[in-house]
Amino acid sequence: MRQLQLIFGLKREAILLDSRLFIIKAMVAISIGYILGQAFSITRLDMISVLLGVMYNLEAINVSGIRGGINQLLASTLGALTTGLLVVLMGYEISFLTVALGIGFTIYIALKIDYRMVSPVAIFTSIYMTQLIQNDGLGNPSILLTFRLRILALGLGVAVALLCNFLFSILYYRKLGKRRLDFVKIQGVKGLEKTLSVLKQDKIDDISYQPILAGVFSDIEMVKANLDTMRHEHHIPFNITEKKNLVVYTDMIIQIKTMIHLAYDSIYIKENTEIQLDPNQLEILETVIQGLKELDFTDLKNTKVKEIQMIDPLLYTQQHHRIIDNLNLMGTHYKKLIAQIAQLNKTSS
Repeated sequence: MRQLQLIFGLKREAILLDSRLFIIKAMVAISIGYILGQAFSITRLDMISVLLGVMYNLEAINVSGIRGGINQLLASTLGALTTGLLVVLMGYEISFLTVALGIGFTIYIALKIDYRMVSPVAIFTSIYMTQLIQNDGLGNPSILLTFRLRILALGLGVAVALLCNFLFSILYYRKLGKRRLDFVKIQGVKGLEKTLSVLKQDKIDDISYQPILAGVFSDIEMVKANLDTMRHEHHIPFNITEKKNLVVYTDMIIQIKTMIHLAYDSIYIKENTEIQLDPNQLEILETVIQGLKELDFTDLKNTKVKEIQMIDPLLYTQQHHRIIDNLNLMGTHYKKLIAQIAQLNKTSS
């Protein structure tokens, strides 16, 4: 049974990111999009745009979905207008030059809107405007009809996605903070375990730790941004305590992030000085790792606390002091984490 669960089940991290609910939301949203798309005489001609509009704009956080939807519609509209104008100027003669210029202008416009990424929907729109030109009642190619069909179909898909984002957010927003926090904990443990492994080595021969710690930082920033955005959403009926808890969750994430910063600094010292650390010095890091592993942020009532024994740096050489200070600070941030859990338990009781 355990083997089957490992093969077919989702990873713990995926569950904490509400992947199961996202699958259900995607199925519901795509069903609504299909039904509504077929209900209108125009959009039923381009169900691909409707369904892509739905899927590209399903987000865990409403504000992110709204921003993404607006940016995609804006980039797609401008890209369609630009490519459509090119097609008209070239007398509806589609060649490699028309397609290339259309893509180039669309990428330029998308980067003007958001320099971090080029919307795949906008790219698809540009290709669409050259490859799926609609004909009018007389059988003549019409860029206006093509533009209308594409934007209406895409707009319907985006609207359905935003509606489903909102409806499902009511179901899981209250639990999202704790689940995201547990996700950050798991990533933090991975980073600290890698740090412990590196610090135990006599000499650091590779930099395999760097992508691991960089990935942890990336995941932490993603979750922190999610929680910051949630705090500014006004249509979700959070009570005062829940809003305060979101602030505490963010502070707890910062505690874990700081531990990873300290871990990175410790590896840097080890890498440059080749200092040797004995098991007694690393015991505090092992305790922090074990303590974090035993925390379940989805069930804070059953919190198990590890006793942290600080290390006296004066017992060791000057060369050891900075790493020992880092290890002690990791223990301090673990204690702050436990204190914040106690605060959450107090407000929820």
